Amino acid sequence: MVCYHKRMKTLPREKAHKLWDHYWSEMKVEWFKIEVLQDYTVEDNSPSLRAWLSGDKQTSITLLAADTRGWVEKLRQKHNQNVLMHRIRVIEKPYTPYTQWELECYKHNNIPSGEQVLVVEKREVKDLDLPSGDLMMFDNKRIAICAYDDIGRMIQQTFYDENDDITKFLQLKHSLLALARPL
Repeated sequence: MVCYHKRMKTLPREKAHKLWDHYWSEMKVEWFKIEVLQDYTVEDNSPSLRAWLSGDKQTSITLLAADTRGWVEKLRQKHNQNVLMHRIRVIEKPYTPYTQWELECYKHNNIPSGEQVLVVEKREVKDLDLPSGDLMMFDNKRIAICAYDDIGRMIQQTFYDENDDITKFLQLKHSLLALARPL
């Protein structure tokens, strides 16, 4: 008998979105994300972020409150399907301007859309084997890990599925959930 197993695969950014979208659409129970970078400005150049960085925080927050498209809508849809959504933001002090803005985003968009956002200081998790980029877990059986270049642009994603050994990622999730606190 021949047994074909999928194995972890790394895809360039341009091809990774399709598999990520597939993982997202098939997810039924839980989504878990770890964010480790302190600045994602290259990836998120939204009008709200630009206003925040220029010092116009009130306009930035107004723009956040008006954002009901894209990611916010995806969160709401999954929340309405009773999918649990957890995000752990690894933070470093002092906060970067981007991190300050992102924490406001969570308060105005992610949390009201059903996502539980937790934070943990990097110094508290220095002994854990954190990924160098974001890690997303879909239903505790599929993993996507983002890799970024030197300027913070996501260049590729590595995917694992239920045929791969993801024990270390499940252990990392458990350890982080024990240490993190609500935003």
